[in-house]
Amino acid sequence: MITVIPSILAKTPEEFTAMVRKLEPHTKRVHLDIIDGEFAPTTTIKGYKELSECKTDLLFDVHLMVKKPAEQLKHWYETRADRIILHAEAEGDMLAILEELEQNGKRRALALNPETPFQNVGSFLPHLDFIQFMTVNPGFYGSPFIPEVIEKIEQFRGIYPHIAIAVDGGITPTTASLCVGAGASILVVGSYIMNSKDVGEALKNLKAE
Repeated sequence: MITVIPSILAKTPEEFTAMVRKLEPHTKRVHLDIIDGEFAPTTTIKGYKELSECKTDLLFDVHLMVKKPAEQLKHWYETRADRIILHAEAEGDMLAILEELEQNGKRRALALNPETPFQNVGSFLPHLDFIQFMTVNPGFYGSPFIPEVIEKIEQFRGIYPHIAIAVDGGITPTTASLCVGAGASILVVGSYIMNSKDVGEALKNLKAE
């Protein structure tokens, strides 16, 4: 079964709320990108305050594209974000961070930038609910899809057939088909959905592939 999760990248609280309202009729879960301006060259809302104040039934994945995630974790524990995605390239004791998330009832994933070997995170896999391959360089809506990541996904699937794989970045019906063929079962989709005039139709097109 393929899961499509719309992605939000918001720079103001108003933009965040508008995006949530746009997606609410069409999905049960949203992927929220949080960027600190250091890990990637853009800055978003902090996110935890906006999420706490937003009245919605949506579930949230929070993708922390931040240099020092350990400093932010406590802010997310009282929000409705039930899955936290960290970056393998971030600073800090990753095992301790993953254990802290588990102790606070959060599901966990690691994201890998396109150039990062998946072998770097082998020791963390028993602590993860899924792994996320970035198929763009992180930070912006509409970045170009990097096809070389497909081979990495295929290799990972061959070695770890029972670990769920998400892909994030540049996903369209065409690239979705490539990613699913390589072994991905979770598609995180930003601009293709958010820039569409009909969110429901965009989701349908992605799932058709």
